[in-house]
Amino acid sequence: MASPARPLTDLDFSSGCRIEELNKLLEELESRGSLALRGREVVQSCVQAKDLVFSLVAEVHPLPFPSAFLLLAGGLCSGSLDVSPTDLGSPSPFECPSISYTLLVPVIRLPSAGLLAQSSPCCCLLPSSTWALAPAASHIAPHEVALWFSGALLSVVSGLWESPLPLSLERAEPWGNSVSVLLSTPTLLIRFDLVPVVEVQGWPPGAQYLDDWGVEDGPPPKVFHLFPWGPGGQWRVGFPGVELNMRRILHPALSRTLRGCNAVLENILQEDGAPGPYVVWVTILQACQRLPRGYLSQGHNAALCFLGLLEELSRLFLRGSCPNPFLPGCDLLLGGTQGPRLARRISEVRAHPARYLRAAIREAKEVVKGGDKGEKEEAEEERGSGCYPS
Repeated sequence: MASPARPLTDLDFSSGCRIEELNKLLEELESRGSLALRGREVVQSCVQAKDLVFSLVAEVHPLPFPSAFLLLAGGLCSGSLDVSPTDLGSPSPFECPSISYTLLVPVIRLPSAGLLAQSSPCCCLLPSSTWALAPAASHIAPHEVALWFSGALLSVVSGLWESPLPLSLERAEPWGNSVSVLLSTPTLLIRFDLVPVVEVQGWPPGAQYLDDWGVEDGPPPKVFHLFPWGPGGQWRVGFPGVELNMRRILHPALSRTLRGCNAVLENILQEDGAPGPYVVWVTILQACQRLPRGYLSQGHNAALCFLGLLEELSRLFLRGSCPNPFLPGCDLLLGGTQGPRLARRISEVRAHPARYLRAAIREAKEVVKGGDKGEKEEAEEERGSGCYPS
């Protein structure tokens, strides 16, 4: 007896893919991504690596006391920070392994934003009076601070002949105005990207919406950071501490959407002239402001959010504008010349979403297993894709 026909109401009109299948692919990608952090030994190694890097940074002098570092999951280009390939000036000195972190190291602390010269909504000049090691100039250039920080840190790292922990130092190199450190265990590579930043109490003039994302234990601390990759000797304004709280309370369906979109657009958004994946996170936040919470919190809507996010990103690049939701007048795509080309690339992903999700899943499998997938498994996956009516 023939099985009843499957309903066709869950099809994506543009690609012909089944929404149910896209949801399953997003779930599998999320599962594969979390495999790298499963297991007691892996977690223990990550904690040991974090403690080792913290101890190394603590040897850099002079740093403000007491030390207060901000640790973010994912590498410098993972989308947690507003940074583009152009800001870093060169490709990464080594590949990013499956486990990576970004560590923000305050080298200067300011009690208020009133000590800054805000040259634009998203950039500031830093007076020399705010840093003990400042050269004889009116303002402190980010590159000067980065040169001092990288030199001091690499000097400390060079003395790390042997660690008492089961960790080995593989490499440590400057990267733009940051430093990358690669540690290893017999079975694991762990990378840290360390960024020297300025920590400022309060909010900068004109900031908005930052107090609206409180958590159960209260609102986030009123602290923002200056990153060392602003144009023309300026510092870039950012809110990584507040955004870390936002990510913690983001509904799992939206977290899955964010992970999926970053995975399928990773190569596109890190090309020369592209803005980096932070624009995906900002577009998610803008969607949270205009869409009902009940819609965003439904797990079965993850695929629809994923498709809508791709469409919105394509429109933003075509228009050449993506306003920063926290800093009116600051546009993440301002001055970019690759918008139409990037919009076409993202539209190609939108036309074949399941194909790109499957490719991201295969890559995640290879990272965890360390090997290629067999042709039989790949063929079975293709047959079971469900990207057509049946």
